[in-house]
Amino acid sequence: MKLSKRLTAIKEMVPSGVVADVGSDHGKLIISLYQDKVILKGYGIENKKAPFSRLETAIKDEGVSEHVHAMLSDGISELPGDVDVVVIAGMGGSLIVDILESHKENLKNVKSIIVDAHNSVDKVRESIISLGYFIIDEKMIYEDDIYYEIIRFDKGRCEPLDELDIDFGPILRKEKSELFIKKYQTLIFEINNLLSLDNLPENRRRELKAQKQRLESIL
Repeated sequence: MKLSKRLTAIKEMVPSGVVADVGSDHGKLIISLYQDKVILKGYGIENKKAPFSRLETAIKDEGVSEHVHAMLSDGISELPGDVDVVVIAGMGGSLIVDILESHKENLKNVKSIIVDAHNSVDKVRESIISLGYFIIDEKMIYEDDIYYEIIRFDKGRCEPLDELDIDFGPILRKEKSELFIKKYQTLIFEINNLLSLDNLPENRRRELKAQKQRLESIL
């Protein structure tokens, strides 16, 4: 099953085990994980009937119903006890945080959490670390004119991260990939364009200068 660049990057982070893909939609990721023998068993979870129906159909069509199961459920509220890996991708950061924190008691057997938050990535890092996990891997992907940050957390405590690590990612910041540098150089370029405006309010100018200095500090 062909996957997008983003889903391929997520797949590459998934360890062997029993995986729940929350917000599975078309089921491509969870089906591919099983077909390529990355996982032993999988659950695709959807909370709306139309996506759940698409997921169910895809699982049946691919002939993997014995090992990949569709669930109509709200996030991890009914997470099966044999799940040790949770993937939550393709949604906003605040929603990811809400899904995990609302039923954190169901994470007791979960060893790894892999997320792809489309915004508020800093809040996602902070929240999952507070649930007793640490960041083991991070990747930045660029697809369809969007930068995605994909993060894997494993269970275990870590030293507190500083503000820059929470905002930009401890591994991304250390590795400084070409994509990472390009993303923030582009932001600095956009800030410079705004700073060149003659009618820019002084308080906004100060904010932008501080933001620029912060971005320059991570490159």
